[in-house]
Amino acid sequence: MLARLSDVTKRYLRSEGLRSVTLDFPAGEVVGVLGLNGSGKSTMLKILAGLLVPSEGTATVFGGAPRRNRARVVYLGETDALWAWMTPADAERFMVGLYGDFDVVRFNDLLDSLEVPRRKTKAMSKGERGRLRLAMALARNARLYLLDEPLAGIDLLSREKILTSIVKEWHTDETILLSTHEVAEAEALFDRVVFLRDGHLALDACAEELRSGGRSVVDVFREVLS
Repeated sequence: MLARLSDVTKRYLRSEGLRSVTLDFPAGEVVGVLGLNGSGKSTMLKILAGLLVPSEGTATVFGGAPRRNRARVVYLGETDALWAWMTPADAERFMVGLYGDFDVVRFNDLLDSLEVPRRKTKAMSKGERGRLRLAMALARNARLYLLDEPLAGIDLLSREKILTSIVKEWHTDETILLSTHEVAEAEALFDRVVFLRDGHLALDACAEELRSGGRSVVDVFREVLS
């Protein structure tokens, strides 16, 4: 089991991000983490990334505490933290210095396939910066990828390029957790869907079983979360 949440609750000062959530994430899945704003999606991914600690329950990644395994997990958050002066070449040097599993050849191939311009990020569009950030994440040789809203606020063509690259770079011994509001565009990627509502686990289902029943993931999204 690559990752596990066992009866996890996360409390903030005046609210709860997660409420008694139990989930297993084996190798070889692309999991859609779906829900409305404030449902707990980001909280769950940050706990698995070792950025937050559960208030109750246990989270494990590769059999140990997420904080101890952060170097083995790829986390792509919503915040665009690229420096304005940074070019893709600067990003490459930065990632090589941080991560021993960063694949330079793979990174440059991703830059080409995602059509990332070789200029400073301050001269890039939001979509181009989003594609650069994704290339930085996917160029690491990890087995667990946590992608939090990589499509948010990005133009249609950039979203298509990002989704294509996620499919192309995925290997069967890896697991990707993809949080997104762009359910209709991303649902073809999903092997499994996890729906969160107000911090609770609302549904954990095989995407193909949903489709074989004549419903799309979008249909189930509306039914479960409306």
